[in-house]
Amino acid sequence: MRGIERTAHRITARFGAAAPLALCERMGVCVLRLDLPKRVRGFCLRGARNEPVIVLGKSLRGIEREYCCAHELGHLVLHPGLNAQVIGDLTHLCAPRFEKEADFFAACLFIDPHLEEWRRVYNPLTREQIAALTGLPERVVGLRFEDRAF
Repeated sequence: MRGIERTAHRITARFGAAAPLALCERMGVCVLRLDLPKRVRGFCLRGARNEPVIVLGKSLRGIEREYCCAHELGHLVLHPGLNAQVIGDLTHLCAPRFEKEADFFAACLFIDPHLEEWRRVYNPLTREQIAALTGLPERVVGLRFEDRAF
């Protein structure tokens, strides 16, 4: 997971943004908002000219939209050329690992434990409290701090 953390920090430094939608714009990733089935919040793909595209459910709002965008961006960055859904459907191999990595990438965009202000504000808090404050799913906050003492 350290490699994913470094990748997330390298990308945010290079493009000068950590907010997922702004980051996508600066990276040239097209983000579309479409009506999707309720169980599908978003997905990513490569277009006809291999351009990266993220499709988000039109019903997503606020932090849920940003988080879903960050998760899909994680797939584009970490798993280029792979379609975890197809892999999972056809082979049942490693799809949960790809999802966990994309979740971790997204958490790295939202929570940077190296920032002094972050430590000052969040360090005394529990995972549940951080999830409530950031709007991120508690399981994602847990991923971010898996190997760190709280």
